[in-house]
Amino acid sequence: MKLNRTASALVAGSAALALVLAGCSADDKAATATESASSKATEATSEMKGDEAAVTLKDAYIKEKPADKMMTGIFGTFTNSTDKDIKIESFSVEGLKDGTKFEQHDTKDGKMFPVEGGLTIPAGGELVLAPGSKHLMIMDNDEAMESGAEYKLVVKLADGSSVTQDIQVRVQAAGEENYGSDGQLENPGHNGSMEGKMDGEKGMDHEGHNH
Repeated sequence: MKLNRTASALVAGSAALALVLAGCSADDKAATATESASSKATEATSEMKGDEAAVTLKDAYIKEKPADKMMTGIFGTFTNSTDKDIKIESFSVEGLKDGTKFEQHDTKDGKMFPVEGGLTIPAGGELVLAPGSKHLMIMDNDEAMESGAEYKLVVKLADGSSVTQDIQVRVQAAGEENYGSDGQLENPGHNGSMEGKMDGEKGMDHEGHNH
């Protein structure tokens, strides 16, 4: 009788130990899974922060325009923190009507022209988008873009990353880049000089565009 009791106690003890071990195993697996998920989330966050920090855009704005002017410019400064040049592949502004065109332009001798292959943000440097120089163009758009309005700018880069930012429409200072209703650059001199005024009177326009 005593032997049976001892055997029963051993069986009960073994079962309890098995349950404890099983519980520990389940807890270990759950802890491992949680730790793994946390690690992956941390890695993803780090990668996201790295991507966001690689190229940034500051002081960006859209030059205001009335509905009867078909184009306007986007200005600001891109900063590239990597050790490689990065090209702007394309860009768009959300919320504008279908048919609106988006082009990358530069200016030389008072004439604007599209940049083939896209503008370059230099390694460890800046790409300044400014009136009378390199800039982004919104074209073939007959919507009024009033000061204070906000739009989402999406810039796709050649390395596969992108920059998305809400930017405002602003009034540009007098004497800076101004686009005529027919697409002409009205004051390509950008400095109020006689040369700029004369060039404006000649009606310098966008090469390769008929408006």
